[in-house]
Amino acid sequence: MSRLLIYDTSNFVDFPIGGQLTSIGNFLRFVCEEYPERTKDIMLVGVTLNPGEIGKVKKIKLYGRQIKFLPVAAAERDLGNTSKSLRLMYVKGLLKCRKILKITKWDCNYIHTPEAYGVVKLFRMQSQCVIFSHGSYFNMERGFRFFKKNVLVKKCFVAYLKWILKNANLILLLDKDSLKDYRPYNTNLVQVGNSIVCPEIPKGQHFPEGGEAKEILFVGRLSKDKRVEPIIHAVKKGKASFEGLNLTIVGDGEEYHNLIAHEGENVHFAGAVPPAEVKEYMKKADILVMNSSFEGIPMTILEAVSYGLPVVSTNVGGIGETLHFGQDSEETDGTAEGILEAIRRIRDYYDTYSKNAYRNSKAFDYRQVNRKVYGLLCSYWKE
Repeated sequence: MSRLLIYDTSNFVDFPIGGQLTSIGNFLRFVCEEYPERTKDIMLVGVTLNPGEIGKVKKIKLYGRQIKFLPVAAAERDLGNTSKSLRLMYVKGLLKCRKILKITKWDCNYIHTPEAYGVVKLFRMQSQCVIFSHGSYFNMERGFRFFKKNVLVKKCFVAYLKWILKNANLILLLDKDSLKDYRPYNTNLVQVGNSIVCPEIPKGQHFPEGGEAKEILFVGRLSKDKRVEPIIHAVKKGKASFEGLNLTIVGDGEEYHNLIAHEGENVHFAGAVPPAEVKEYMKKADILVMNSSFEGIPMTILEAVSYGLPVVSTNVGGIGETLHFGQDSEETDGTAEGILEAIRRIRDYYDTYSKNAYRNSKAFDYRQVNRKVYGLLCSYWKE
């Protein structure tokens, strides 16, 4: 019997908070609901926050089913103070757990974190590997933390990523930019996009408390490429023009300790919170602001529009394929002034932006997206 082994540097439940975990969770939800008999053949290979669990297969309850989970490394919950590379620890953990994994040539290895690919091929060169790329691999070196000054490591890592792209059986990806980047290396590419669970919203729109949109929200990893500081400056400047304008920042990361200095009367830091709590923050917010320098298709944006929240965002990666600027969102140039002007335009016609956001979110329903993903995987994950 063929197994589906899913690799990610997450615990598949609530760490780390972000779009990648949500995307994987939505796929698992679809399988649990539509094909529950196949969950017995799934093994999740990830990380744990409890070092005592490393190397021990256990079962975790997801969407009413019990699914096997093998944690191969321990992660630190505080992403702003990590002392070691989790990617490197994950590779070491996979190597140690070779006998537990027992990868066969019939298994389908569904890889969401690229460092797993090389280890899987080392264990079983004939193994079937499907890659899910959550953003262009060629942006990954920009996010280096532990080896950013080591030119040799960067060059070797880029060469490794190109090797993965050339040899993967199938690559699923989010956006057209990644499709263009990968085409010279592999022809078996399918753009599938991200997915969300669309809530039922009364009257199909969000209604700001007090009638005016003033609660601004950022959700994501606090890293340099997310460019959170201009969002903070925009809200601080906007306080003079818009009474009661507030910014809530949900997330953690290496920039947390630099950004926390801005906390004050109308700038609040919530830290990392479980996915269910993120949704509560979205219900209370009026506008989501994203200011990234590069992205795939951010799950945060999809979730926000599903709650009827208009979005202010830079137009990078697959964001322009997701949003309809001028209808459910406004584009910004990334400056504090540009962000504030975009917020102003949305506030002036808030009802229209909110209705459009909720209506457009339906195109990303998790059942629709993951039915396609499941069908593609079944070419390698045989019954």
